[in-house]
Amino acid sequence: MAEKDSNMGQDAEGGGHTHAPWQREFFKNVEGFTRYGVPEERAKEILTKFLKLSVSTPLPDVTKTFQNPDLLDEVGVHTKQDPPLRDFMVEFLTPLMRNFTFEGRENVQYIMPLLGKYPVTLISNHMSHLDAPAIYNMLYNEGGDARKIADQLVFIAGRLAFEPDFARLALYMFDTLLVCSKLDMSDNPGLADLMTRINMRAFRQSQQLQKEGRIMSIFPEGTRSRTGRLISFVDTVYHYVANKIIIPVTLEGTDNILPTSSFLFNAAKGKMVLGRPILVGKLSSKQMADLPDFVDRLDVPETADKKQYIIDNLATIVGQNLHKHRHGTYRNLYVADDPRNKENRLITRPTNPVHKVVVIGHSPYGTAIASVLANKNTDILIYTDDAEKAAEYNQRRVDGGYFPLFKLPPNISFTSNPVDVEQGTLFVQAARPWELDKYYSRLKLYLQKSDAPVVSVVKGFTGSEKGLILDDLSNEYNIDPARHVVMSGANYPEQIMERKISGYEMAANRPELVSDLAQLFSSGYVFVRPAVNSSDVRGVQLGGALKNIYALATGLLDGYYESSLGGNCDNSLFHVSNRFFREMTAIGTAMGGQAETFGGLSGLTDLMLACFGADARDRQYAHDFVNGKAEADHKSNGVFGVRSLPNLINLNPDDYPVAFAVHAVMVKGMEGEKVLESIMYSLRKF
Repeated sequence: MAEKDSNMGQDAEGGGHTHAPWQREFFKNVEGFTRYGVPEERAKEILTKFLKLSVSTPLPDVTKTFQNPDLLDEVGVHTKQDPPLRDFMVEFLTPLMRNFTFEGRENVQYIMPLLGKYPVTLISNHMSHLDAPAIYNMLYNEGGDARKIADQLVFIAGRLAFEPDFARLALYMFDTLLVCSKLDMSDNPGLADLMTRINMRAFRQSQQLQKEGRIMSIFPEGTRSRTGRLISFVDTVYHYVANKIIIPVTLEGTDNILPTSSFLFNAAKGKMVLGRPILVGKLSSKQMADLPDFVDRLDVPETADKKQYIIDNLATIVGQNLHKHRHGTYRNLYVADDPRNKENRLITRPTNPVHKVVVIGHSPYGTAIASVLANKNTDILIYTDDAEKAAEYNQRRVDGGYFPLFKLPPNISFTSNPVDVEQGTLFVQAARPWELDKYYSRLKLYLQKSDAPVVSVVKGFTGSEKGLILDDLSNEYNIDPARHVVMSGANYPEQIMERKISGYEMAANRPELVSDLAQLFSSGYVFVRPAVNSSDVRGVQLGGALKNIYALATGLLDGYYESSLGGNCDNSLFHVSNRFFREMTAIGTAMGGQAETFGGLSGLTDLMLACFGADARDRQYAHDFVNGKAEADHKSNGVFGVRSLPNLINLNPDDYPVAFAVHAVMVKGMEGEKVLESIMYSLRKF
């Protein structure tokens, strides 16, 4: 909402006859407040007063330090509640929160007995400048002990929260402690030393205030989530929560009270959930002896990284009361085994897993499929050849290489020890085509000891004489073809990690494996079905490999027309898409696949995604290639495949004009315009 303050002029206070456009919009709030139960005249008075106070209320004294650092000892970091402003803001906010519900009222009774005896910190998710005022307002209007609790809240507030803004008035409803974020420090390096002193002072004062019975209140995300979904909790909150009792609060709907693009307030639907007190870590021996039974416990395992463990667990505590689509960074920590299931249950590491899954190859698809399998009673190892990264990812509970923003569940871990592979009762082949030897040359002896299925989830040609991944596993690394299973479909691994609906089809050399494995690999957002012919392992692989070549063709055509004629070329692209499918099917059947397989998810559907998807990498690469912007060392399944294809089939331009043309332009360096003209002529003969 900071973008609104630059337009706020003195008309708000001076009572002039002219009004800026934003003011005219703002006074439409009179109609809204009237609908929300406020008499019209009183609504006008409230809104007029709000504008005047927004302009006239001075910045708190604590901000003077930034003009004169010598004033820090004098003005400190603590701003106290302003009761008249508090009363006004309660009147202002109450009609806007009429559609909010308060869940967890029964937990109010547990908070007051703790104050002054134990250090207490309230934590909440953060979506809006109005989050802190909303928490205060809900508790205050509840009355009784809840009102007393509201008046004990001391919110941690960043420097920018006090800048002139529609929401600044609300910060005077309660006490605040000034702090400075890491981002603020990096943006203002000249003030970094001062900001560090401010933060140290704020922490010391927070400890004293807790001894006096005050409740420190923080938003562990450190900033507002612009989407309403949880973002990573920052490690700087650790000292405010470790070895303290926390009061978890979950908010929904505060971001809709005043959308950032509007001056119109809404009586939005929302809720506040107040959780039971939880002790995080340990207290002194005497405090532990006197700790009431109603306080839950979050014990930190001796072997865990204490800071990371606490921060991640706080996020899941807050997230357990959010809708599943609001879990954000932490979404893959919750069980999603049935799309109808609305219960938030955390994934746990099973003591007796149905499968010990080993994912061979650290790749985007490997981690994405591991996160799907984590919803089942499985224990999962992702094998990488980098021991340092394996240790780092295990400590941080993320795949820092491909998905640094998504926390991984506890039943996924990384290993670089080949011996660990022997534990597998199910293997997922996730190495990319150009990485096979890097992994399988080290692991083949361990894999040969097992008869467990090997499910390939990565698409593409390998460049070998046989050409396909599972062919190489059997011919180069002596892995029994009877173990081979392939799973392919139209999807991006990033969207699987985001838990968006995705689909696969599966085939196996032993078709009787498909039914159980399809169930295992399915979840509440990923659906796996048998291929049209569940034994056509070659056809399913070929569909996933060939479609990348036609994605390159789409990018070449799009880039050529864009640079030559301008505008888009939808007519051309959608016309040739049918021709692409027919040629892909022709090549696929010539290479041993069954024609009907190419009409399924691994064929036609995947082709459409590769050619027209918003994140289609091979299409984008070919588009950049036409315009001279392509990276010379770019690696992708399409680029690798188009170089390999002539080793596997005769690319006769009369039979396969599109694939021939892509190879001619991108590998042999032939002139694009001449090749395109030849393609257009050839396409007439289909």
